[in-house]
Amino acid sequence: MRVLVHIHTMNDAAVIDQALEGLRRQTRPPDAILIVDNASTDGTLDRVFPETVEIIRNPQNLGTSGAVKIGLAHALKREFDWTWVLDADSVPEPEALENLLVFFERLPPAQQEQVCFLACRLATRTSGVDHRPIILTETGIGYVSLDDDVGSCQCDCFIWSGSLFSMRSVAKIGLPSPDYFIDLSELEYGYRARQRDLTGYIVSRAILHQDVGRPPGVMARTCRFGPLSFRLLELSPSRCYYHVRNMLYFWLYQCRPYRPRWVFRSIVHGIFFSRTFAIRPVSHGRHLIACLRGLRDGLTGHMERRY
Repeated sequence: MRVLVHIHTMNDAAVIDQALEGLRRQTRPPDAILIVDNASTDGTLDRVFPETVEIIRNPQNLGTSGAVKIGLAHALKREFDWTWVLDADSVPEPEALENLLVFFERLPPAQQEQVCFLACRLATRTSGVDHRPIILTETGIGYVSLDDDVGSCQCDCFIWSGSLFSMRSVAKIGLPSPDYFIDLSELEYGYRARQRDLTGYIVSRAILHQDVGRPPGVMARTCRFGPLSFRLLELSPSRCYYHVRNMLYFWLYQCRPYRPRWVFRSIVHGIFFSRTFAIRPVSHGRHLIACLRGLRDGLTGHMERRY
């Protein structure tokens, strides 16, 4: 089985070398590495890469989902069997890739046919924001509890980084939508996989360290005022926009059958999500405006717009 590693980058000069070193230490080395760069300006690509590394330079930032789309399309064209997607600040344990492939080989043939992705277990849990495996149900979404002592858990979607995608399944599903840009693109892709009776697994013995060498994109802190407490989020205005817009669009226009309860919940979430910035209008005015723009564009279905 031929494995391509896809790394998407944007101004990752400080962390890209550690990701490549993590791949060099794999007990089952990948067959090739592809770096898809989203218009970096900090010298991310100004270095000598190993011969196995190929680089695609995007003239503008296409977001995570746009970069992953390019990587998966490249893998399909070159007829790879698997594509292992990594953020530039991700460092896999040496046996991560081997453990993912061993897990797959031990599945019964019928279950192998249904695999969309095999994901690493995240070892790094920082910032108060937890990535939880998601399952899609008739009534909406649910979250899977991941027990580190259990060999694996089944789910419909998880974060891109550390996920090993079956290219046979990608050929059935199609490529990710670049319009989701950042947030919820994994949910959109997992939804399409579920429609084709495909599924994913998180493999406990395959471990990935995330957010290594830089702060995470989303951080949370709790502020207390006497008996009251507030959970305040710290993230970029652009991420605020895509988070609110994408959630509304998914439940309102893409997910079928139509689920009014989840549409309503998404609207309420967008409003309450904005509240964390509304109470800090001086320092976070741009964040609040981004949320309001996200509400507008999500409700009106304008996924082509960019922040």
